[in-house]
Amino acid sequence: MRETSDQPTSSLEVRIHPMKPTLWRQRAATARKRIRSALLRRLRRLPVLGTRLARGWHARRYRRQMKATLRLDPPVGFNDLIIHRLLYDRDPRLKIVCDKLAVREMIRDRLGATYLIPLLGTWNDPRDIDWQSLPDQFVLKPTHSSGPIAIVPYLVERVPEKLAGMARDWLRHDYFDSSLEWGYRDLPRRLMAEALLRGPDGLAPVEAHVLTFGGQVALIRILTGIKSTPTRRNDWFDRNGTRLDNFSGEVEQSGINLDQRDIDAIVKASERMSAGFDHLRVDMYLTDNGLKIGELTPYHGAGLTVWRGPVQDEVLAAAWRDPGQIHRISEIGATRRDGQQA
Repeated sequence: MRETSDQPTSSLEVRIHPMKPTLWRQRAATARKRIRSALLRRLRRLPVLGTRLARGWHARRYRRQMKATLRLDPPVGFNDLIIHRLLYDRDPRLKIVCDKLAVREMIRDRLGATYLIPLLGTWNDPRDIDWQSLPDQFVLKPTHSSGPIAIVPYLVERVPEKLAGMARDWLRHDYFDSSLEWGYRDLPRRLMAEALLRGPDGLAPVEAHVLTFGGQVALIRILTGIKSTPTRRNDWFDRNGTRLDNFSGEVEQSGINLDQRDIDAIVKASERMSAGFDHLRVDMYLTDNGLKIGELTPYHGAGLTVWRGPVQDEVLAAAWRDPGQIHRISEIGATRRDGQQA
């Protein structure tokens, strides 16, 4: 007689593989991280506690990156004033300035449509983009963020699947959650494509970041080369076009000099654009079709700009408080156009 057994036969045997301890710990850690992040997102949006949490986060980041203590009571230097603004300034215009699509209407109203970069399209979902309708060269970016950008085909290949994947990732995140900059909080999440601009020489256009105080130009930063590549260079000038050597150490200098007509046009457009703001950075391009405003920036460098020395930070803060102090900027490392120290 054949013996029977309560155990399953080999053909029906069910094997249960216990989860390895390491994998279980990894999954548990990931779950805890997600719960903690979700809780922090909620807490940082509370009226009083949220600001306190953001202040602590900015203070720790500042200490870590700048090797110094953040001064907010009261703010002392330019970087301190920037962080104080992104924590406490609730001017509703900052929401417009930070929204790359909404700000186009402000540019149109103050300067006119000729200063706008040609818009190729806006979308709420990358699945709605007709990639075949876009030119071979264009710029794709989120409207609710700062930093992410796809310059096609120079920084990112023209591969729709890859571009759509980047776009989906952009739309998943509220930029406020990673930056804690109030102006970006809860902005509509959209995508936009703009024409790729060219300079008069057919190459990448010269870019100007213009710092204004009380609607007056104080400082002009000229950037050349393609963004996020080794060709990137920067040079600093005062409002009169006088070179300011060794103003900041973020990027190497190019030695470029600007034509006076370009300086005059930059100053005129920037002051019209920044009227009514105690501080605003106006970003523009010198293209083969005139000046084009790229965006407006209320939080220059997120308050983490590395200046060559403390005097730059102090003089810019003085100009913020009193635009009558702007003339002091010209005294910092100024070099005349003939190359001699001013």
